[in-house]
Amino acid sequence: MYRYLKLGTLLLLLSSLLSATSMRSQVSLLEASENIRLNSQRIVVSYLSFLANQKKFDERELALTRLEELNKQFELIDRSTKDKDSKDVLNFLHYSKNKMKQLLDEALIKDGHPAKMLAYSEIMLNAAESINETLDYQLSEEEKMLINMKNISFLIEQMTKYYMAIHIDKNNESYVDMLNSSISEMEKALLILDDYNYNTQNLALFTKLKNNWIALKGYYTEGTKAEIDNIVLLASREIQKDSLLLEKYHSKNQ
Repeated sequence: MYRYLKLGTLLLLLSSLLSATSMRSQVSLLEASENIRLNSQRIVVSYLSFLANQKKFDERELALTRLEELNKQFELIDRSTKDKDSKDVLNFLHYSKNKMKQLLDEALIKDGHPAKMLAYSEIMLNAAESINETLDYQLSEEEKMLINMKNISFLIEQMTKYYMAIHIDKNNESYVDMLNSSISEMEKALLILDDYNYNTQNLALFTKLKNNWIALKGYYTEGTKAEIDNIVLLASREIQKDSLLLEKYHSKNQ
């Protein structure tokens, strides 16, 4: 009897350990996916900045650095799952990364291919988001707020990407539609934060972020008619800075 009780206790402990390991793996996959989503947009913004002004050589270097940073996320995915579909997704991620690196190299010796770069960034984005669809992890309310803040940073980069693409390829109306869709997503993300009970300091930070967003939104929409790239980049980076501070707050508050 004691032997069976001991065996049952051992199985229960093993089950708990496996469950905890599985949960840690899913959190790691979620984290990797979010980082890939953000970097997939940032790389393109830097690439398009370099194409618009090849004196901005640091933008190309920044894109290359962020491409290399993706390797850490790919390795994290590889370690955290044995799911066949997720492993297949890794192939798409590596493929897109290599193609984006090739386009960054080609930008030095001939005209760039912005449409191709945007296409590969979308492949990478879809691949990263497909990993999230395989997860069975229930977010806490605070984790939902953290993911929403990460999504705001992502959307800022995505809107800037589409804004810059509009000026490089003025005949492609789809970029305008994509920009408008991202603007709508941004408005929804900010509404979620409106209901959060921030303390005085973070409420002031959130209010500043919203006010900057109102100004940036005007640049995005009017910017389809007039080129104001530098203003948009400066305004978007200001929002990114405030967004990161609020992200850290939600991360510590879990």
